[in-house]
Amino acid sequence: MVDGSATIQPDTRMGVVFDQWIAEKRVEGQISPQSLTTYLGVLERDLRPAFGALRVREVTPVAVNRVLMALGGAQKFDTARQVRNVMSQVMMMCVRYGAAPVNPVRDAVTVRKPRRDGVRTISLEDIALLRKAVREWEDRPALLRGRRNITLLPQIVDTMLGTGLRIGECLALRVEDLDLEAEIPTLTVTGTVVRADGRLMRQPKPKSDSSRRTITLPTFVVAAIRTALDLGLDGGPDDLVFPSTKGSPRSPGRVRDQLRAAQEGTSIDVTPHDFRRTVATQVARGSTLAHATALLGHADESTTARHYVQRIHVAPDLRVVIDQLVAQASDEASI
Repeated sequence: MVDGSATIQPDTRMGVVFDQWIAEKRVEGQISPQSLTTYLGVLERDLRPAFGALRVREVTPVAVNRVLMALGGAQKFDTARQVRNVMSQVMMMCVRYGAAPVNPVRDAVTVRKPRRDGVRTISLEDIALLRKAVREWEDRPALLRGRRNITLLPQIVDTMLGTGLRIGECLALRVEDLDLEAEIPTLTVTGTVVRADGRLMRQPKPKSDSSRRTITLPTFVVAAIRTALDLGLDGGPDDLVFPSTKGSPRSPGRVRDQLRAAQEGTSIDVTPHDFRRTVATQVARGSTLAHATALLGHADESTTARHYVQRIHVAPDLRVVIDQLVAQASDEASI
């Protein structure tokens, strides 16, 4: 609960400031459970140990740099980004209270993840090997106690490979999000699976406004979804298409683990996000970048082009144009 009489001063300990900041975030009511869980994790895991004993006036760009550089040195680039973001918000609150003249995080370093050599996609050969591997893994001998292996991994893989869905979006699909009987079958992305308050839940909205979209379904995806539904699993209160065996949202982390297990002993090593990049690249090459952006649910084409579409480093066929260079030079020489 926010203390309306709370006063933050230059000598206030940052541990107290953190408590006030998260309390205000809760009251604002404009933060998703997933974001709140992320903020709490950053506070308790990173900020409180590093800054909790300091006074507001002792939080300088140098102090912030020390923490960010340590995270960068440990290759924890995503954590460094989260720490910088949350700490900046906390210190802006201190500025509003008059406890700090400026936000020291603004002058701190920005730790950036090294650029990848290129966008990783799955080759046609590896797609075939992967689909075979996950089916063989699903059909392996039953576990002890005679239980069937129902992971839905083959159906999840085909759905992601045919739609470019994020793994959380795929696992959040409900039966009511599907229209398989239409002349052009579709699914609509209306939510995602997140972890909040220590448990998995279906968040009734996707990652962003642009992520809410309707996608037409290739034949093999329709077949995969029908196979999953025909198993008759309890979809729980949300009537999920790919529920856990307990009728709750299936864990994205668990699906990643199962995908790794299915690839053991093979020559392939792909992740769920590789499906997304592969689909984006296929659509951008076979259709347009704009279509790939719309399919993935990105707000702008630059994100799709920079992070999801594999570039072809082959110059266009300009032989006719360049031939003219020599032809024109020859004409000049003959005059």
